[in-house]
Amino acid sequence: MGALLACGSPKDSVKSPGVQQETREKPSAVGPATPSAGAKFDFYLLAMTVHSAFCADGHERKAECRARGQRPLVIHGLWPENLEPRSYPHDCPVPKLSLDPMLEQQLGELMPGMADHLHEHEWREHGGCSGLDDDDYFQHTLELARAVDAALAARLTTLAGRETDATELRDTAEMFRPGIGPTLTFHCRTLRGTGNVPVLFEVRQCVDNDGPGGAPGTLLDCSTVQRRDQGCGRSFLIAERG
Repeated sequence: MGALLACGSPKDSVKSPGVQQETREKPSAVGPATPSAGAKFDFYLLAMTVHSAFCADGHERKAECRARGQRPLVIHGLWPENLEPRSYPHDCPVPKLSLDPMLEQQLGELMPGMADHLHEHEWREHGGCSGLDDDDYFQHTLELARAVDAALAARLTTLAGRETDATELRDTAEMFRPGIGPTLTFHCRTLRGTGNVPVLFEVRQCVDNDGPGGAPGTLLDCSTVQRRDQGCGRSFLIAERG
């Protein structure tokens, strides 16, 4: 698998992929804790939602969107992925989710969708296929999300209501941690009230599953797994918080 960063150190191993990126909608659901055998997969995608865009996209009445102190980026999920399009593993059998209370509290700070059972859905739909137990899966999710948040959140806040482009955001991330820029992809939609201007909706990060027991490990240059920006054009809008 093409590789970039693992605990700050580059790796040499490279896999040869060749797929196109897919767009997925996540239905809401409730679900499953303890490790399962998981499923074979090639790498992970960390997905972080631009919260202002999510709330502007018909979710204004949700409690998380009415709350004060909204974060620029929030956790959507950590998804086991395959190189072949639309072949990612999902819905692997696992017991009901039962997180360590301290971890659950920390996770809630970056995953406000927990109020609507997003964490339960993500565990059932994706986490159970990782082969990790629930605490390990969400601990890795949280650690990866914190790093992406630290790299981009301040700049996204500054840019709220303005247009930017993927190059500027990758350069911003690079200033935080050299080498991280190519591990990120940007995903945009058009929302009501923004005309034809695309709005940044999600930031994803490509991560190898070369950690212990198939855990997230080396950060990947997304081009090596044929993941790329979607729908953003030459420039896109950062939605203002409501």
